[in-house]
Amino acid sequence: MGYSHSHHRHGVVSLGRIMVVVAFLLVLAANLLLYKQSAASSSSSPLLQEVVIISLVWMFAGAVGLYVRKAWGRVLLLTILNAGAFGLFLLGMVALTSKDNSFGGLIRFIFIAMAVYVIASLVLSNSRHVRRLTSRALE
Repeated sequence: MGYSHSHHRHGVVSLGRIMVVVAFLLVLAANLLLYKQSAASSSSSPLLQEVVIISLVWMFAGAVGLYVRKAWGRVLLLTILNAGAFGLFLLGMVALTSKDNSFGGLIRFIFIAMAVYVIASLVLSNSRHVRRLTSRALE
């Protein structure tokens, strides 16, 4: 049941799927934490809550597409992760420089979510196992 040297060097589909699921679950956890903290905040941010839900819907679509080996799934997932990380970075910068302190305790959770997005994006864009999901040339 061993893999040939060539097959392993190019990545294993099952490991790629596991990586996609784990990355999605980590992003889901970070988003839920951000959503919960945003809702519990003294100055609840409905816009942030809506953005979290919309990004989760599109990330789920991308993760499912990638899981079933569609190239568009990887593109969609990486686009949402990169745009989300950038948006969270900008939101964090606005929160840090804001005079009215409306984001208060959310700043930490914004940056945690941003870090999770960046890590997930790096893993999903650089893993040979994930790339193998969208490459059928070696089969």
